[in-house]
Amino acid sequence: MKVLFDRWWHVAVPFFCGAMAPMTVAGPSYAIGFFIVLVCTFLLSPILYDSKCKTVLLESRKAWRTPTAYALGVFFVIALAGVFLSIDTTRSATVWARTIFYLAIAAVIWRYFRDRHFELELAFFIFLCFFVVAGAIALVSLYLWPGLIGLLSMQGSEITIDTARLFLKSHTVTLTCLAPVVCWLAWRRGGTWRAFSLAYPAFVYVIGVGANKQAAAMTLFCGFLGMVFGVVLQRLKWKQALLLIGGSGLLVLGVLAFIWSHLPNYPQDRYSDFYFSNNILDHHRQVIWAFALSHIQANFWLGVGLDTSNFLPAANQIIAQFNQENLPSHPHNFILEVWLETGIFGLLALLAAIAALLWVIYGRLRDHVPGAIAATGMFAAFWNANLYNFSFWSSWWLILFSTVMAMLLAVPPKLEIGEKDGKN
Repeated sequence: MKVLFDRWWHVAVPFFCGAMAPMTVAGPSYAIGFFIVLVCTFLLSPILYDSKCKTVLLESRKAWRTPTAYALGVFFVIALAGVFLSIDTTRSATVWARTIFYLAIAAVIWRYFRDRHFELELAFFIFLCFFVVAGAIALVSLYLWPGLIGLLSMQGSEITIDTARLFLKSHTVTLTCLAPVVCWLAWRRGGTWRAFSLAYPAFVYVIGVGANKQAAAMTLFCGFLGMVFGVVLQRLKWKQALLLIGGSGLLVLGVLAFIWSHLPNYPQDRYSDFYFSNNILDHHRQVIWAFALSHIQANFWLGVGLDTSNFLPAANQIIAQFNQENLPSHPHNFILEVWLETGIFGLLALLAAIAALLWVIYGRLRDHVPGAIAATGMFAAFWNANLYNFSFWSSWWLILFSTVMAMLLAVPPKLEIGEKDGKN
């Protein structure tokens, strides 16, 4: 049994970590399924393997002794206080506990790969190859035969193009968020892969257009803008970098404040006072944000409880003008969602954790660690997507970000993965 698990330990973890994100082409539930297999592997390792596995689990605690972890700790303490004031205590407590669990497993993944360079290289290679296949499946399904994604998702080969587009929207955002990582992995392999690396952004953009996901272009743009930002940070001293990071953060918050101050008044029988045209920011989303802000004013300090904003009064009320709810599922903006559900102190703690994580990435940029620029690009794309896409508490979304970021942060600082120790 130990021999079998030894082989599983060295192959399964890289495989499921690498294939997790690309497999969202068949649905986000695949990411959760792969994550469950990973969790079972880690939990069984001390029983079926040896003390080295226990070391991985125990030493993963080092990830919790960082400024990012401390800020997250403050955030979860504040969020816990809000759990007891929640509209749905059970739901909020479940989301609170599972989010901590996801981050704990990400810390274990980071520790697993930190001194296993071959396994990390294998995971990245699987990640790259699977994204090539997943992208090809998405492209064929959107432009040639929708039935391909229908068969893969077990919906049947007779699905319409509109159904295929709807099904692939989540995967399209995943493609755009992780495009910087895919481009870096392809570039570092050299040869024909470099041509693929240069063509990949256009490839992803075409998929985004086919999926009718307008936000995909913005996420893709922010991802590569983040890589440029990383190149600039790499050349700055820490005081200059601190000013640039702080200034950029304030600029983003300033733009958001301007947008939120020019939303239509809520409520109205028929909304007409839109400052932004539907082409710039769709009108229904403006109403969603106006609804969220109206409830933030009444729950400014402690919020209404994690993942409960769609239970607020009038949240499910249909707006005849759009034939949509006031707040379908969540506020479609992570800042508004966290502010509404954990209060201002929870939001500030989360923003501090995000800033601390960016500072960790900056340290790796200064040390010229491989993959640091790709991590900066993914960081920018992910938080940009969170400004208008999925719920911040979405399991598959958090799992993908934390897993891929853990892998990137595990890349050794002075050793290019795939090379042998002692060689440069």
